[in-house]
Amino acid sequence: DTSAARAAAEAERQERIDYAQGVLDLSYGSRTQEFEERDDEESEVLAAHDLVDAELLADRHEEADHRSAAERAAADRTWAFGHIIVDEAQELSAMMWRLLMRRCPTRSMTLVGDPAQTAEPGSCGSWEAILAPYVDDRWDLVRLGVNYRTPTEIMEVAAQVPRSADPSFTPPRSIRSTGVRPWAHRTDDLARVVAEAVAQESHQDGRLAVIAPSARHEALAAALPDVSAGTAPDLTGAVVLLGPRQAKGLEFDSVIVVEPAELGASDLYVALTRATQRLGVIHTGPLPAGLEMEPRPDAAPASR
Repeated sequence: DTSAARAAAEAERQERIDYAQGVLDLSYGSRTQEFEERDDEESEVLAAHDLVDAELLADRHEEADHRSAAERAAADRTWAFGHIIVDEAQELSAMMWRLLMRRCPTRSMTLVGDPAQTAEPGSCGSWEAILAPYVDDRWDLVRLGVNYRTPTEIMEVAAQVPRSADPSFTPPRSIRSTGVRPWAHRTDDLARVVAEAVAQESHQDGRLAVIAPSARHEALAAALPDVSAGTAPDLTGAVVLLGPRQAKGLEFDSVIVVEPAELGASDLYVALTRATQRLGVIHTGPLPAGLEMEPRPDAAPASR
């Protein structure tokens, strides 16, 4: 809401106009006295108050730039910041880091990110690889060890994905437990089973996300007529169909992950950690290596 800023700017402008009117009034009085002392021919010389009014005079002395700081910075290659906060920092490429370092000569930054969720192939990876070329070892790492969003039951399953590549991986400690175990269901009729799971899950409170590889979206959207999907889905709807990149940074009460073996490890980790209450996985082939989940309690054995 910029109404207060606009009102303050208008009040300041009115002060300039009043000041300019005072200048013109002084000029007019001075010229009137001067003309009375001269002949009529000299009195035809134009003065300032004959050419401009107070508003025009005030506007000529105003530097009008109504762009935001972000807009001005984007337009100025020499713009520098005293401090930069970077979210999802694990996704930035080497060239992006070079740009940020040039924009922050003090190297004063707060970087927030989770290397386990790195999805972009051109990203730098570790914090050492990112920072060493610019600040050597002059940086501190603070690990956020508490997970407020993902319950213990879901985090235990999700942590298997990065741990399969790095056995030393330690997930943040979840402070909540729901008592609801995540489930997996294997089927030959993917779209039908996903639609049935969505219908069943829709009876629960909260919002539901179906997270699937983009190649599966068309078929799933056809089987889920009430789902919001596409490049700009309605995230306020009861059910939304997303890719793992679209789901990044979001959270839902329930999540159904489709075909986890078709997702990369980081994308799968992101998808599995979007749920705050309930998590299900539906797949046609074997689960990815290292990922072990209990079967869906109320489902019949998969038809083969």
